[in-house]
Amino acid sequence: MKLFLDKKVQQVNILDERFYTIDNKIFYPSVTTVLNAYPKGFAFEEWLRNTGQNSKQIVAEAARQGSVVHNSIDDFVKGSELTWINESGKELYTLLEWQMICRFVEFFKFVDKNQPFEAEQILFSHAHRLGGTTDLVCMIDGERWLIDYKSSNAIHTTNRLQLAVYKAMYEHLHKTKIDRYGVLWLKASTRTDKGFMQGKGWQIKEFTDSYEKDIKLFKATRALWDEENPNYKPKNLSYPNTLSL
Repeated sequence: MKLFLDKKVQQVNILDERFYTIDNKIFYPSVTTVLNAYPKGFAFEEWLRNTGQNSKQIVAEAARQGSVVHNSIDDFVKGSELTWINESGKELYTLLEWQMICRFVEFFKFVDKNQPFEAEQILFSHAHRLGGTTDLVCMIDGERWLIDYKSSNAIHTTNRLQLAVYKAMYEHLHKTKIDRYGVLWLKASTRTDKGFMQGKGWQIKEFTDSYEKDIKLFKATRALWDEENPNYKPKNLSYPNTLSL
């Protein structure tokens, strides 16, 4: 959820971030919103049953942790200095959060800093009727990569589908080819730095070879989502910014 302050009328607008717009008239769902229609699988359903009421809390904490890591990485890429423990001795990140940020910094050494790279770029496509935000588009060894950061315990099929669609949207929007794409998994089980772009606790999981298959799977998922959401629109609420007697 995102908040926008309209200073002219001192009104706060709340925009449901599951949808994207460029004119406040036409709204398209995000890629990840559509992928909610993809089957979660037996393992997920079993986890929900076994976890019970704690599942919501666990999911919320994982989302919070992911947002902290993701936003901090974005700040780092854009030139900000990150600090784990401030001068007052307060920890600004948990140990795990700081470990994942450090893993990203390790990975970032592979990126060609002499070539332009794009962080947090919004994609909006009339052709695909979709919106989305890429984490990183960069050059590595002369090839253009599209990379998404993941701090989850596992990588899922929907991660593949998400990046395949991002590739299609990016190429359509920029008329520029994405050579390779994948997830930067910041909670991987790797214990060595040997191999292609991997280190202790992190690795690149590439999905480029399954592009055609994943686009077909996404289209099928989109058809299911459209069937269940024929008149979709965001929950756009407005409230006054100040109150008084």
